[in-house]
Amino acid sequence: MKKIVPDPPCPTHYLKIINALPPAEAMAQAATLMDTLATTVHDYAQCPPEHRSQSTLDTAIVLSQLVIVLVDHAVAEQASI
Repeated sequence: MKKIVPDPPCPTHYLKIINALPPAEAMAQAATLMDTLATTVHDYAQCPPEHRSQSTLDTAIVLSQLVIVLVDHAVAEQASI
């Protein structure tokens, strides 16, 4: 019988943003990262399949997680104002 093991926690829980980061600056950084994420995914999609790198996808995952944390921080900080 297989032991049922829960999925590991989402890595975004391990990313922390400095509490002093103002919401506007967090959103500006998130926008910059979104541009980089879009470029990364576009470049991956345009690359021939035999030349696509797993590290490019890993980079896209990390960028998306950073964007989520920054936006969550900005929303939480804005709500507390």
